[in-house]
Amino acid sequence: MDMSFKPEHYLRVLYTGLGACFLGAALVLFGVVSWHWLLVTWLVYCFLAITNSAGYHRLFCHYSYETSLFWEMFLLLSGTLSCYSSSIQYCVVHTWHHEYSDTDEDPHTFATFWDVLRANYRMDNIPLSARKVMARLLKRPMHAFVHRHFWIFPAALALTLVLISWKVLLFGYVAPIGLVLFSAAMFNYLAHDDDGPNDDTVILFVSGEGRHKLHHEKPWLWDLREKWWHIDPSAWLISLIKR
Repeated sequence: MDMSFKPEHYLRVLYTGLGACFLGAALVLFGVVSWHWLLVTWLVYCFLAITNSAGYHRLFCHYSYETSLFWEMFLLLSGTLSCYSSSIQYCVVHTWHHEYSDTDEDPHTFATFWDVLRANYRMDNIPLSARKVMARLLKRPMHAFVHRHFWIFPAALALTLVLISWKVLLFGYVAPIGLVLFSAAMFNYLAHDDDGPNDDTVILFVSGEGRHKLHHEKPWLWDLREKWWHIDPSAWLISLIKR
């Protein structure tokens, strides 16, 4: 059985996760469970969003800082458990996005809001720059292993959580994954307009990725704060773990 991550898996997990969000909200609304479970969902979502930004995006894709093997493994596992994609696939698509941003070749282009819920991530005709990123990660055996056996990790965690409680599985894992994938897709939709990358989403996403115009201009930055009052939770985490 091929357990690797495939582009079409993204939408299936997105639909499942969003369904879990609505189901969880309904259970709280009708008094089946306490509202505290929604807080659990939010906290897990924040954790996954921040670690994905620090790991998949700023470390694995842009190599904007260095860290220890422990933290590399930690961030790889966190990103894998978010079901966004494997580190290799994420970095390929994101590098592709940077090279062909806001053109017909951009894999993140969404013409309408509804494309967020039905568009797929392309994996055909991969440009040379993205292949170089893939080659760099393939030299790290753990990234190649996780890519080939991707679904073992989310499945093992889901099985463990459901044995503890269905509420833990629903509110502590499946619903947060839905929020992670939906917010990532919405970010790709909102952070670009007719003039290219913008900074209009700066207060909408907890990871601190909102200064998207700055990121496209200087993708090597691990800290997207320009003023002392700017908030970038992912940079706070990186400042603690980087060498």
